[in-house]
Amino acid sequence: MAEAEDISVNYRATLRSVQAFADTVQSAATLAELEHAVASATRNLGFDHFAIVHHVDFGKLAPHAIRMSNYPELFIARIREGQFARDPVLRASERTNVGFLWSDIPNMIALNDRDRSYMRLASELGLAEGFTVPYHIPGETLGSCHFAVADVGRLPTHNLAAAQSIGAFGFEAARRLVGMREDHANLLAKRVPLTQRQRDCVVEVARGKSDTVIAQLLGLRPRTVNEYIEGAKRRYLVATRQQLIVRALFQSDICFAEVLA
Repeated sequence: MAEAEDISVNYRATLRSVQAFADTVQSAATLAELEHAVASATRNLGFDHFAIVHHVDFGKLAPHAIRMSNYPELFIARIREGQFARDPVLRASERTNVGFLWSDIPNMIALNDRDRSYMRLASELGLAEGFTVPYHIPGETLGSCHFAVADVGRLPTHNLAAAQSIGAFGFEAARRLVGMREDHANLLAKRVPLTQRQRDCVVEVARGKSDTVIAQLLGLRPRTVNEYIEGAKRRYLVATRQQLIVRALFQSDICFAEVLA
């Protein structure tokens, strides 16, 4: 019981830190303000560096593409030189919709000698280990948010859940500032409002509940809960539950107060 209470307390603390970050980035008027907010959150989580990017090559940046980071300058310079054809971290992020550690990449994709050289260079230049949050919006260029530490032993594993949420909010805020949310506005405007049952399920997902637990709370079958959540994702035009929560909060269809209730 005590362990369950500790988990609940930690989850609520995580939500409050995410709420504070979300409040800040929703009011950011420029990319510089957003970058400052993300850098501050990165340090508070216990990471050294961050990057929020669309998966496009240097020199081929599209008008609305996002590329924001405080990675070590020497590392950025080496990448711009074009020594590495394809970033293995980005390749791995394109295979999943959930956050992952860089040390798990060999289990996700096949690495060649150039990939291993890339990872060694990153480690030597201050990116020894990291946590990547994929952020893929249907119909848009693939994107991701990354948090890194210079020393593997300092990886703040207890803050990975918060990093997952902050990465999603940071990317959504960046989309707003570069104009992509406005491009998406017509589709969102046509979105049918959530049904009450869908909304109930989304709130419980935001509270960290599984389909089984939500089913028990709402008197439904787990399969029915999943159907409601999948329907809500389609209404918001998103691919993952994390994006669903972020979009629902950004659209003020649910609020942090009820998530923390």
